[in-house]
Amino acid sequence: MTNLTELGFIKGIIGETIVSTFDLNGQPSAAPMGILIENEEQLKIKPYRTSLTYKNLQAKRCAVVNLTSNSQLFYITAFKDLRLDEKLPDGMFEEAEKVDAPRLKAADSTIEVSVAKTDSFNSERAEILCNVQLVKSSKTFPKVYCRAQFATIEAIIHATRIKLFLNGNEEQQKQAIQLLELVNICNDIVNRTAPNSIYSEIMTELTQRINLWRNNK
Repeated sequence: MTNLTELGFIKGIIGETIVSTFDLNGQPSAAPMGILIENEEQLKIKPYRTSLTYKNLQAKRCAVVNLTSNSQLFYITAFKDLRLDEKLPDGMFEEAEKVDAPRLKAADSTIEVSVAKTDSFNSERAEILCNVQLVKSSKTFPKVYCRAQFATIEAIIHATRIKLFLNGNEEQQKQAIQLLELVNICNDIVNRTAPNSIYSEIMTELTQRINLWRNNK
């Protein structure tokens, strides 16, 4: 079985993933989330307590950590309101093998986990220690490094925090401004290295979305 180190996890360094879960009604959900490796058999997730992922982890006590460099997957799982019903299509998922959770069919690798312990990270976020139950990795060909691809993912991750912080306290609003500057840098990279691409399309939509949040705050 592939181990976590082979998948690129390094202790003390956050890996960006998409965590997928079922709610109590069996409805699949997924959201981008940073993951820390505790050891080869355990991972830590630090979701916001208000998030659906946190609620599902507490209810079902398991999840799938999906590894992908597909920026479109990050975008549609970060902003589910792209769909009228704010739900991800069932066709994106398949059932995991060892845990009661969905996994993304398009993921390059998946890590099935069960919740071992939940602690408090701070007043807004929990720290959830998970035991690894199964690691599966597909065989993929090496791909050329594309700055636009990773800049787009970076911008999406920043944007999920901007939406949260814009309506927060004074300190959070300052953080939102800093994140906005980072998104602008990412946007510049995309426009210079991949104009008229799927990445520039996502960045255009993302920028419009952020402007709407700022106007409605």
